[in-house]
Amino acid sequence: MPAISVIIPVYNAHVYFAEALPALLHQTFQDYELIFINDGSTDDSEAILQKLAQEDVRVQVLSQENKGQGAARNKGIDRAKGDFICFVDIDDAVSEKMLERLYRKAQQEDADIVWCSANLIKNGEKVGCLDDTAIWSDDDEKNYVLHHASPWRKLIKRQLLIDHALYFPKLRAYEDLAVVPHYGQYAKRIAYVEEALYDYVLHEGSTMHQSTYNDKLECIFPCMEHLYNGFDEAHRVRYHDELEYLFTDHLLHAASLRFFAFAQGKQALDRIVKVMQTRFPDWRKNVYVKQKNWKYRLICTLFYQKRYRLLKWLLR
Repeated sequence: MPAISVIIPVYNAHVYFAEALPALLHQTFQDYELIFINDGSTDDSEAILQKLAQEDVRVQVLSQENKGQGAARNKGIDRAKGDFICFVDIDDAVSEKMLERLYRKAQQEDADIVWCSANLIKNGEKVGCLDDTAIWSDDDEKNYVLHHASPWRKLIKRQLLIDHALYFPKLRAYEDLAVVPHYGQYAKRIAYVEEALYDYVLHEGSTMHQSTYNDKLECIFPCMEHLYNGFDEAHRVRYHDELEYLFTDHLLHAASLRFFAFAQGKQALDRIVKVMQTRFPDWRKNVYVKQKNWKYRLICTLFYQKRYRLLKWLLR
């Protein structure tokens, strides 16, 4: 059995193969398998991957009708044999040292989850590091819940996912935010590698950066409910501040800004306020929110108070 199973969803992705595949195939760590899930591609992605599988015994190719990244990752989890799982998005890139560094840390610290820093890439250039402006806790588990809305840049014990049925929900967007923070409540130990071993590529055409309204944005509501309900009562208490911050950051701040850009988003803005009033009415007192800059806090306050004219002036 391999030590690591790398799971990579693929949808019409052959344009990314030249950039992504070399480092995935030539890791300095040797004991791993690559599981590509073709999610109903209509280009030649599957044919390219099938040829690769014939040439490299570490490569498996699974296919399904187009169901989205979450369903593709779930299929990969069920097929994986490794002690650890590593999720990679095919339009991103990894360091050839990533698996070696993460696995070594996992062994050194007997960790169930190990994560690393990541570079932010835009138009082929590094524009920052994902953790440069991060707000930190003194608690490793709380840091994990705070900073991990996406499954990539980490190793996760496969048995942890299986034992607690930590599969991605059937959402067209935000399926990762809905479940990835839950990993933290089950991990016995979480470790961090400060080195940036993953390149996260920013795309203007993604669901989160659209010039026209996309109703996928409304998936934020079932996502946040899934996120909240996935913590048992004891962990809702332990991670209260972290959950409150996630709701403030992803719902009141980020989602409100996305909805505010479109006339169709008005009802969603009202709904966001109702969620915050119900779940976290004291969000302004949150220890992490207080560490954000004045403009961030003002934007959240104005959305909460529905002062849209002031927001238009502030955001112009």
